[in-house]
Amino acid sequence: MSIENLKSLLALKEQIRPFDLLGRSLAYNPYLPRLSLGQLMRPKSTSLAHTLVALDVCLEIEVFLESLQQAQEGPALALLLDFTPLYAKEPSLEMLDLLGFVRRLCSKPLILKDLILERYQILEALVYGVDALVLDPTLLQKDLKDIATYTTHLGLLPIVQVASPADLKNAILARTKAIYIVQDFTELLKLVPQGLVILKDLSTPPITPTNSYGVDALVLRA
Repeated sequence: MSIENLKSLLALKEQIRPFDLLGRSLAYNPYLPRLSLGQLMRPKSTSLAHTLVALDVCLEIEVFLESLQQAQEGPALALLLDFTPLYAKEPSLEMLDLLGFVRRLCSKPLILKDLILERYQILEALVYGVDALVLDPTLLQKDLKDIATYTTHLGLLPIVQVASPADLKNAILARTKAIYIVQDFTELLKLVPQGLVILKDLSTPPITPTNSYGVDALVLRA
């Protein structure tokens, strides 16, 4: 799906439910953000990183619900929902239905990775019960700081995806405090200033002191 098609979809959604109307619905919203930077930060007293579980949203609903239940019962600090694979097809409003469904069934904080372009999507994520957002600096470019600031303003935690030194630089300039390093971890870790919360993927569990080195949370696939 092209970015232009995504923008057209967002415009259609705003026609159906304008930004102001979406904002007013917060007065009746039962969901409050549940994930803070401090919670995501690994305590200095432990040698193991936090566990985050990434759920495959492309699974059949029965299989997805089973993996959701297992994640809910497990030790994960939070769950990561990556909606970006859904854009291989034409996305639909059912994506949001899935998000709200998970929020009602699961007590763990939710981190959403999506193709975030506009403030409308951030407000929408809050309404549907998201606690943190993964932001892509290559997609947002000069708008990264504004979107990250607005995310924080709404009480959500912005996490910037980092795949290159340029991404890291943009995350720092946007004054974000949490990054998700998705490739070239060893080299990029050398460039990360102190004080940032760091996430990365872990393909081979379990979590150990060795693979926890330099990170606050490790993302495991369900």
